[in-house]
This record gives sequence, C-alpha cells and structure tokens, in this order.
Amino acid sequence: MSDLLRTAPAEAPGPPAPDTPPVRGARRRAGRLVWWAALGWLVCLAVEWVVDGRYWPGELAGAVPPFAYVVVPLVLAALIPPATGRDRWRIGAAVAVALALGAGQSGINVRALWTADHRPGPDSVRVIAWNTNSWNQLLGTQDHFYAFLKSKKADVYLLHEYQHVTPDRKGRLPIDDLARLRAEFPGYEVTADGELVTLSRFPVVARPAVGPARALAPDADWNTRYREAKLLRTDLLIKGRTVSFYNLHMPVWNSMTDGPLSGAFYRHVRESFGPRQAQYAGLENDVAHNPNPVVVAGDFNTTAAMSELDGMRSRLDDAVRASDDLYPTSWEEGGWKPFWRTDWAFTGHGVTADKYRFDAPEKLSDHAVQDLWVSVPAASEPANER
Repeated sequence: MSDLLRTAPAEAPGPPAPDTPPVRGARRRAGRLVWWAALGWLVCLAVEWVVDGRYWPGELAGAVPPFAYVVVPLVLAALIPPATGRDRWRIGAAVAVALALGAGQSGINVRALWTADHRPGPDSVRVIAWNTNSWNQLLGTQDHFYAFLKSKKADVYLLHEYQHVTPDRKGRLPIDDLARLRAEFPGYEVTADGELVTLSRFPVVARPAVGPARALAPDADWNTRYREAKLLRTDLLIKGRTVSFYNLHMPVWNSMTDGPLSGAFYRHVRESFGPRQAQYAGLENDVAHNPNPVVVAGDFNTTAAMSELDGMRSRLDDAVRASDDLYPTSWEEGGWKPFWRTDWAFTGHGVTADKYRFDAPEKLSDHAVQDLWVSVPAASEPANER
C-alpha cells in the first residue's frame, strides 16, 4: 500500500484562484482594451460633432447605421465588468458621455415604447410622400405603379424622381407623363417642377419658388431645373385656410455606384456638400418666414446621424411622434441594408401628425412609402406656433 502511495502521480494543479496575478493581469489588459475602444468611439463622436454640417467630411456620418450610436456604447458598457479599479470608472464615464452625445442621432423612436395605436381623425388629411425610383422605369410595370399609387387614396401626393435615367444610370432624362397622371387621378390638381410632382385634391392657390430655384429664369431648361429645383412648395386651400406643402428630394451625399474605396466617391461627397447646404438653407429660411400651417415631406437623403436635419427639428415636429415603430427605416427596401431612414416628414404652425408609418413599396422602389395623416386647423382655429 505504501508503495502505491509513493508511486501515485501528483494531482495536476487547478486553475488559478480569481485573485492570482495571472488573472489580475488578464483583467487589467481586457479593461485597458475596452477603455481604449471607449475612448476611440468618444473621439470619433467629438470629431463628428465638430465637422458635421460645417465641412464635407462630416457627411460620412451618414454611412454609419444610426442605431450604432446607442448600440456601441451599450456593448462597451456590457464589457465593463472585467475591468478593474480606475479603468472601470473611466470606461463608465466614457460610455455615459457617448450615450448622451449619440442618443439623439440614433433614429430610435423611444415614444413607441409607451405610445401606440395612433389613429387618424375623421377629418385627417392623408399625405403620401415617395421616391418613385425614376418613375418606375426600372422595376415593375406602369400599370402596377399607377394601381399602387391609387390604392393609397391620399388627398395629397408628394412624389419625387419624375424622370428616367440613361442606360449607364448616371444621367437624368425628362419625361412627360402628365396626361396619364391626370387621367388616373381625375379631380386632382397636378403641379410639376423638374423631378418633383405634387397631386392635390385641394385647390392650389400659390406655388412660391423656394431656395436656389428662386434664382431660375422662367424658361430655364429641364436639366437646370432638375439640378436646382429640389423643393416644390404648393399652397393648398384646406378648410378655409392656406396650408403649405413642401415636396422635396435633396441631392444625395454619396456615390454608391463608385463605392467608398474609390476617389470618385469622396469627390462626390465634397462636390455635393455645397448644393445640399444651399437647399437646406433655402428650405429653413422659407419655413421660418412662412406664417401658414406647413407639412414638409420627402427624400432628404439624410440620416438621423446627420446635422442637416437640425434646422427642421428645431422649427417643426418630426412626424415619427405619431409612429408605432421603434426604429423606423425607409432605405434600402429590397436590399441588404434596410438600416437607414432617409425619408422624413415634419409638421408645424398648427398642423399635427395623427398617424405616420412606412409602407412597403411592393418592389416598385428602393424607398418605403411615407404614409402620413395630419390634422389641419380650420380658418376659425388659431394656427399655434410650436
């Protein structure tokens, strides 16, 4: 028995205790890694806040899915436990600041957590705003296209990309489909300018030029109007009051066909920055000096993370307040990345959103359809400012 005891192999050493130097060292290294990740994210946010809206590289914020502005700090917060001592407090502070800076850029509709089942009122005006993907040149059929539009039974349609594209998809061509539009929508007034078309069951009482289009000559050719007239304002007579509807399609900030690995992509970002700023400035100036109740809707080609929306957000109400969707997105429908909301609707000066949602485009476009019901004050009611 004693011989057996003498020859028995020694037990293998067990795992290090939680407080042994190797474990403490591993935790320290993990904590430092998380700290540098948190600091790096915070620096990126700070740089983005400085340059966005001021210099063209700030437009690159639009490439980040907005939910990342909340998800990244939360992931970093989940990694805090392995950190030790001072690193834990530093990471926690960085995560808190990152959440504070980024939450407003996340595109998350937190109201959807406690409000739901928005319903339009009996007198609500239904508005459809939609990027038609070059007037359905590339997808589906025209019969399907018009049947889809008519199925919405909207009072006002704000439609963009009333155009076709060249075979290489880099050029834009004018089209003339007004005769069919009037035939398909009897009783509607049709207003068109460049690539923008507004259909209205209500009388159009005025059509003031907005933004850079104000400088255009009446006989400017279509290509010029396509480039400059990105804002179509129609003043409609509703319930005895003039209500201004802004139909818009802002210039796109990127060149997806070239891709972010090409110089052409960044050249497009740089060259489009000035025209985008001019269009936004024109819109904000017109809304600020317009005493009418207003509805602004269209393809802003801008995400929740980009500062171009700040002017509209400060003056008007985002229609998402009337949405039940926690994270609304509108692009790219049918693609691999439906992470962004680039289509927006705002109301103000007495107009309120009753219900707001994004509808599937039935494979007719890569943009979802903005479906909006609004309440418009009657002439006898005050149009309260926001």
